[in-house]
Amino acid sequence: MLIQCRVAGRFAVWNGEGGERRVRVAWLPSSLPLPRSARARPVSTDSPILHTMQVAEDACTHLEDELLFCEDCRLYFRDSCPQHGPPTFVVDTPVPERAPSRALLSLPEGLLVKERSQGGLGVWSAVPALPRGCIFGPYEGEVAREHPDCTRYSWAVRNKGSYFFIDASDDSKSNWMRYVACASTEDEQNLTVFQYRGYIYYRVCQIIPADTELLVWIGEEYARTLGLHLGEHFKYEFGEKELLMKLFQELHVKTQSPPPGPHAPSSRTQYLCGDATASSFLPLYKPGLPVGESTFPLLEGTQNLVGLGRAQSRYWTFFGFQGDAYGRILDKSKIICKLCGVRLSYSGNTTNLRQHLIYKHRCEYNQLVGTQVATLDKGMPGTGEFGTPRPPVPGRTTRAVADFIVLDLMPVEVVEGEGFGQMLAVLDPNYKPPEAAALAHTVLKDMYTQVKGKIWELVRALPQCSLSLDVWHHSSTLTYLTLTVHYVDDCFEPRARVLSSHPIPENPSTESLVETLTEATKEWGVHESTLYTVGGLGSAVQQAAVALGWTALPCIGQALRAAMEAVLGQPVAQSALEHLRRLASWALTGAGRNEKLWLQEPLLQAHLSRFLRDGSRWHCVYTILQNLLEYSKSLSGLGPDGEAVLHPQDWAALQDIVQVLKPMAIATSTFTKDPFSSLALVKPVLTSLLYKHLVASEWDSALALEAKAAARKELNHHFSSPEVNQALNLACALDPRFHGLDFLSHSDRVETLQLLKAEVSHLAEAPAFLTSSLPDVASSSPPSKLPKQDAGIEFLLGDLCSMRGGPGISSAHQQAEQETASFQTSKASALAQEPLQWWKTHHTQYPLLARAARKLLGVPATSVPAGWLFSSTGDAIHTKRQALTPEHVDMLVFLHGNRAMLY
Repeated sequence: MLIQCRVAGRFAVWNGEGGERRVRVAWLPSSLPLPRSARARPVSTDSPILHTMQVAEDACTHLEDELLFCEDCRLYFRDSCPQHGPPTFVVDTPVPERAPSRALLSLPEGLLVKERSQGGLGVWSAVPALPRGCIFGPYEGEVAREHPDCTRYSWAVRNKGSYFFIDASDDSKSNWMRYVACASTEDEQNLTVFQYRGYIYYRVCQIIPADTELLVWIGEEYARTLGLHLGEHFKYEFGEKELLMKLFQELHVKTQSPPPGPHAPSSRTQYLCGDATASSFLPLYKPGLPVGESTFPLLEGTQNLVGLGRAQSRYWTFFGFQGDAYGRILDKSKIICKLCGVRLSYSGNTTNLRQHLIYKHRCEYNQLVGTQVATLDKGMPGTGEFGTPRPPVPGRTTRAVADFIVLDLMPVEVVEGEGFGQMLAVLDPNYKPPEAAALAHTVLKDMYTQVKGKIWELVRALPQCSLSLDVWHHSSTLTYLTLTVHYVDDCFEPRARVLSSHPIPENPSTESLVETLTEATKEWGVHESTLYTVGGLGSAVQQAAVALGWTALPCIGQALRAAMEAVLGQPVAQSALEHLRRLASWALTGAGRNEKLWLQEPLLQAHLSRFLRDGSRWHCVYTILQNLLEYSKSLSGLGPDGEAVLHPQDWAALQDIVQVLKPMAIATSTFTKDPFSSLALVKPVLTSLLYKHLVASEWDSALALEAKAAARKELNHHFSSPEVNQALNLACALDPRFHGLDFLSHSDRVETLQLLKAEVSHLAEAPAFLTSSLPDVASSSPPSKLPKQDAGIEFLLGDLCSMRGGPGISSAHQQAEQETASFQTSKASALAQEPLQWWKTHHTQYPLLARAARKLLGVPATSVPAGWLFSSTGDAIHTKRQALTPEHVDMLVFLHGNRAMLY
């Protein structure tokens, strides 16, 4: 008996009489209609025909598991394509099993892992072009009997009519393929997932240019593997992997397995290249799915509307998109209400959905909200399965309130404010916010505990790091020291994690600071790995850091502030600024208002107002004065009773102030341009200021000479320590923009290079480096046999002609010499090039120097984000921190600083 079945565009012939199997595979157009006799008709689940077709389908799938697909000739082949030869399998970088960050370290050469604009990590190509047909894999992870909770990192594998899952949630037991994101459209898809010989692989389906993200999605092959045939009307779209795996789980209901024997495998085993094929865990079983009945009066036919797979909002109960016969959304710009059939505009959020329910279906809205309010939202404690109390789970609204407090750094007591309560009553009439104390000790405390655990696990494993010390005043009697750890991760991205905030005396002693710093760093496990500290007001903080064996570095922002305030503190400058302040006050009051002048110069009034408001702030005064100097002619003759307030010598003094402040103002903008400013930028900027822009000139006025001298004195005072200058020089030597060290003297350049070689040699001999360099013996192929050596010639010439280039032959010092010499003679990168991004691309070329770069280029130039120092943002943050209750300072400053880890 011959049974023919149509499987997603493939035609298969199967001998169902138990004789020799003959399977012929050929591609047919997907749009080709089925023969009339083969079209769908009701068939009993007990029908022998259905059973035979299922057996035939399993045989076809088993055959496909042994075949590969050629992207050029669009045909299947076994082992090697007749026209294009065998495919290219890209091998992972060998990494020891269960190594920390194993997934990142397994990245093949030519690929990069970095953050995506949508959040999370992704994989980018760093080679000119990845050709079609290139195969990456296999996908590594843990074998799971049950369907993983996190479908983001899991794929299903079919084996002998059953399924198991490969879960790559644990980055120490998986490889880099876990970071490949799913494509959101067909145009951007450049990888296709498929199963081959019991493993999951990614195949390049279109040429991938350099600096292009790798994006994967399923094709017909994997859809057949999952049993999602085109005739099943399965509902999934590009990027909806969670919905895809959920549908797969619904189609293949798990039957209860018999109890495992005494030697049965555990529920989760590691699935790595070279492992034996895993056993069957999930039998194929596809019963009909019962349709759940809704308690709401939905219109007939609206159950066929298609929802978003990632939708989490409760309002999606009443809305959906128009879909085609296969469950694909036809138009995402219009959404349909299931209660009244009205079409609404959809822009990616649920604001208009919620408003429609409130104004048109208030009864259903109240019923929906009332049935989904969580225990904490109602203010009632929950109970467990047997009546035992359990901790309340925060509802969506309560969590949103907590997020609001964390993100905006607000005091917890804001939830008890009358206006805040009135606002919530309008937004959600059935919601009653918890008291401030309850919110702080439940939801916020739980958020703090969870994030603290994540960061503790992260930072305690760092081989080296640096600390920034932020001393700030909460009130007249209370001062805090906030510690932030800085490091460069495996992807050469700078990271900063706030650790803790500790109250300290207003004038602390070195001994008390040593005690505070020791307790804090030992609690977080960074006491031994800390190498540098940045910032800290007063000499006591720096002396405490030195006493603990750390190199104390000054904050460049505090040094520039002291230099600019020294310029503004000159007596002549103070007099000119005071006269300008009197003029601005008179011109903006009723007596001095000149409507004709405001009409002629419409921006002058705004500039004068800003001077009165921000003219005393050192980071604003340069821009304000520069703008006001453009109106010197309009302001020169103004004053009460017709007498000018600003005289020519005042205008000359203001001009000198602007000229002296200009290079330092540009320096502040240089440090705020990027989110992270490395220590390597400090020395070039200092050298430029001290030896070029602030050098006395014969054309300088007396005020300019005194102002420049005062600024140079402050900068030299902050950076006079030899240890500090050594650290600055070393950071510059590792920066591809400044590695030539042209701004240093010959003796300093030679000393810096010697220090660099010693530093690199020390890092190369560290146990952490030696361990991470070991190959993965378990997963690597057997070493090839070496040719038999001639004992006679080795005896004669072995000492004279040592083998070069072999692994482990050259000493760490020799390798450091070679890498340093090659790096110093290489072409400097552009000044706009971010140094860590350069190292991300070239770290394989200079492996030892790359370790030193991660150590020194991860040290920040400022003790707080540069934007806090050189703009009004810092004033706003300081005001918010002062408003916090002392008992909540540590928790809220920690959560606000690490808010990216909450989501």
